[in-house]
Amino acid sequence: MTDVIDRHEVERILADPAFRVPEADAATTRPADRFRARASRFVNGAAHDARRRRLEELLATLDSGALATAAAARTRAMAPAGADAVAVQVPVACLAAQLGFADADSTPDPVAVLADHYPAGGPSDAADAALVRLLTAAPPPGRGDRRDDAVLRVQLLVQAHVGTAALIMNALGHPAAADPDVPTAELLATVLRDAPPVRTTRRIAPDDHELVLHLGGPDREAPAGRPRIIAFGAGARACPAPGPALAIAVAVVDGLRAC
Repeated sequence: MTDVIDRHEVERILADPAFRVPEADAATTRPADRFRARASRFVNGAAHDARRRRLEELLATLDSGALATAAAARTRAMAPAGADAVAVQVPVACLAAQLGFADADSTPDPVAVLADHYPAGGPSDAADAALVRLLTAAPPPGRGDRRDDAVLRVQLLVQAHVGTAALIMNALGHPAAADPDVPTAELLATVLRDAPPVRTTRRIAPDDHELVLHLGGPDREAPAGRPRIIAFGAGARACPAPGPALAIAVAVVDGLRAC
């Protein structure tokens, strides 16, 4: 396993389809591991491309303005519970509501359990139970829906939990958060550049060597102190939902900065 630190090289690898993601075991029978094998994140080639297109279709149904409004309202209501609770609960609940999950406010807890299992997989009764709970809450198939739409909706919740909560907490912990003259959007851009919420990702090189790609390292081709932002990835596997994620994060951080 080799660490790739420089952002220029990381971006090049992310954009090169010859570098693959480590694949989930498609033969597994454990529910949470089957979820990993049916999501877009842990497959390559045509299977990834088809699932990614469907994810983008589902995301196109979201209203970023409505997400921001809902996130602001939930943040005001939950603020007494503390920033950690707000960061974990609000983004997932807002997204779950727009994606049609029943009792959206109950989804963050099972999503958190599943998210802990998501990167590496492996036998987990807790993750299996969390997945079953989320699939049960997913909207029933409608006209034009596909077999794995519920799985892809759960994938969106899991990835929102992982990235958006960390982005919110990193922003609130940044020294500039205490300066009311710094707009929240500018604060988030600084955090995405200097302290990406997801620090690493993995790829398999054409020679089958595993690489750990660092999203927050130095950038040899950038002006001093201004490395490129690759927090959302690059190429065909870049994060499909930066718009909704930032709409929620801005609303939450705005609300918490005002407390």
